[in-house]
Amino acid sequence: MQADAVLRDKVFMRLLPQTGQEIPVLAHMAYDPQDPYAVTVNFTHGGWTYAEWRLDRDMLRDALEGVTGGAVGEGDVRVWPEVNGTREELCIELMHSAVFTAWAPSMRGFLDRTYAAVPAGEEHVELDAFLAEVLRTGSR
Repeated sequence: MQADAVLRDKVFMRLLPQTGQEIPVLAHMAYDPQDPYAVTVNFTHGGWTYAEWRLDRDMLRDALEGVTGGAVGEGDVRVWPEVNGTREELCIELMHSAVFTAWAPSMRGFLDRTYAAVPAGEEHVELDAFLAEVLRTGSR
């Protein structure tokens, strides 16, 4: 694989609203080796993108591996593993209100591909290019 190729995958998730029915959501996952610490997730339904989040890939890995024995993350994003019957899931809570679940093996498979592309500890960011983009656009 080309070192700068963006990895993409689709993961089916469920939105677990505080009240009401679960909502199926298709999440478009992306990993760009030029932004090696983040996994981008676009939450879609019915052809619409409802939200885009950049999640820390180490945080996702730590949650899947159960490193802390509980939720990983603070602030707007928390992630934890959960067993639902015989189904191993990864729960992602955003903004203390929206909780999504995904089949853990599919998330693990995508993350394994990201670590094959850029191993842990070998992440590299071009700071000059990053700062130039932030100053030009106000974000990355």
